[in-house]
Amino acid sequence: MGDATPAQEFARALRELKERSGLSFGALSTRLHTSTSTLHRYCSGAALPQEYATADRLAALCGATEPERRHLHRLWVLADAQRGATPAKPAPGPPAEPTAVPSDVPPAEPTAEPRAAPGPARPWWRRRPTARLTVGLAALLLTAALTLDAAGGAKAGTAGEDAAPLEWTTRSHVWAFGCGHRYLVDAEPQDVPAPPVAQDAERWSAARRAVHAEAAIVEITLTAEPGTGAPVVVEAAHIRIAERRAPLPWPVYRMDNGCGGSLAPAAFGVDLDADRPLAHPVAGGDAATGEEFPAPRLPFALGADEPLLLRFEARAATGDVDWYIELDWNSGGRSGTTRIDDDGRPFRTSGTTGPVLVHDLPTGRWLPE
Repeated sequence: MGDATPAQEFARALRELKERSGLSFGALSTRLHTSTSTLHRYCSGAALPQEYATADRLAALCGATEPERRHLHRLWVLADAQRGATPAKPAPGPPAEPTAVPSDVPPAEPTAEPRAAPGPARPWWRRRPTARLTVGLAALLLTAALTLDAAGGAKAGTAGEDAAPLEWTTRSHVWAFGCGHRYLVDAEPQDVPAPPVAQDAERWSAARRAVHAEAAIVEITLTAEPGTGAPVVVEAAHIRIAERRAPLPWPVYRMDNGCGGSLAPAAFGVDLDADRPLAHPVAGGDAATGEEFPAPRLPFALGADEPLLLRFEARAATGDVDWYIELDWNSGGRSGTTRIDDDGRPFRTSGTTGPVLVHDLPTGRWLPE
């Protein structure tokens, strides 16, 4: 591998598979329902696929073997972990204090201000045209820097004395099929810009103080800390509810004007409306080829070169829900629980009661769905 980065190794592996297959970019793009320029960017290393399923289907079309596809997946996970941030490390602290973002990890994006309850002003769609909407505060789901809690209430490690032997990154603005998502925004349509591309969703939502509407996808990449020695086993995933409120009455802004795809990644499905939500393993698949993707399973033994990618697809219809994830782990006689949240705050996903708006490209305006 030499001095090549995981992203460069990933691109080289894709390129070798493509060249070995003898298929042209045009033939592959037709079967993958994407552009030839996009495939060329993936194989040249100019871009990294937002979701591995795209690369896996490309590998399958090129006749990759199972070991080759597993190797390609490892490279993608490592490259994806380096996409926007350096993996965070937990900082130990006294049991009674709230978790905090490690000081050595600079924030990648603007952080949201503390959440405030919506004011009493009536929503814009029920007011006279001259009225203006007072912008309330909403919880922002940024790409999370995670914090740790150990079993028994300590921050990390046995009795809170040692940090958990894990490194991780997260993405909390993953869009279904790379194009489909909805945000709640407490603003009038003329004050909301056009939808961003998926890669810019975090910045767009940060500027609007947006909240995930009805669904949110969180992806977590975990690796064992270098020099750990003993394997680190991720044993189980738990969903915790911090608070429930009535659904936000804000308008819903759709990020697409009709979006679909044949690839459905395997994930943990989460019903946030349940009294005690569980992380249910859900198989995925490729409708175009009939291939099935096995449901995610725990426990899983981590290694420095054997990362684990966990995808959680959470839904809320009846409430505005603050929630977070806990992962149980053990290593060399030690055990603990890793709390995964949004920069020290829970993730936030809300049901909807307001109007749904779509962006009309010809006019550049938001129109009722």
